[in-house]
Amino acid sequence: MKLGDIVFSVAQVDDKLSTSIPRVFIVAGQWIKAKIFGTGDPNVPVVHAAIAIDATHVVESVGSGIQVTDLTTEAVPRGAMVFSCEDTKLGWAAAYAADQFYGDVASKEITGRYSKWNALLSILKSSGYEPGLMPRINESVSIGNASFCSQFVANAYEVGNLYISGSEIPPPIFTTRSTVMTPWELAASCDNATDFYFAGFWQDNVEVRL
Repeated sequence: MKLGDIVFSVAQVDDKLSTSIPRVFIVAGQWIKAKIFGTGDPNVPVVHAAIAIDATHVVESVGSGIQVTDLTTEAVPRGAMVFSCEDTKLGWAAAYAADQFYGDVASKEITGRYSKWNALLSILKSSGYEPGLMPRINESVSIGNASFCSQFVANAYEVGNLYISGSEIPPPIFTTRSTVMTPWELAASCDNATDFYFAGFWQDNVEVRL
């Protein structure tokens, strides 16, 4: 993987019960949201998002909080799509931001816990960023307390975008605020944007690069 690659886990028919039950609710919730807000048709069961910090490791927000995972050694291999950022510098900056969040959790500077409540609310809301810098800073600060998977990844990209922008305030990378962005919405944004491209997939602990 490249720095900043976004890894989207997809629900599998052979998921174990403890994994498949919450994934059913995630898929159903995303489908309902898409129908209510008219944001498309979630025809791929995307259930999780993580961001690559090197060729085999991702940082992700999961039940235990923000953690680093080696995709080559998972006991239950994930099936996932991989999207890469066209702008190498932006991908690097996003990966740096994600790794920095993880480092702050490891050093106990922030809690970085996983929030089921935030994930639930993301299904019920849809909104973009308000003008100015402070709303985006506030989005980032909230990650230090609690987040869910796609919120964490999208926010890492927004922080990385600010890192490399210098004194200017760049437009957001994603039109939807990270706080209300579901995994499927993030995947759809990457699939429809010129800033990202489908680069491959993970299966059986191995990445297949296209």
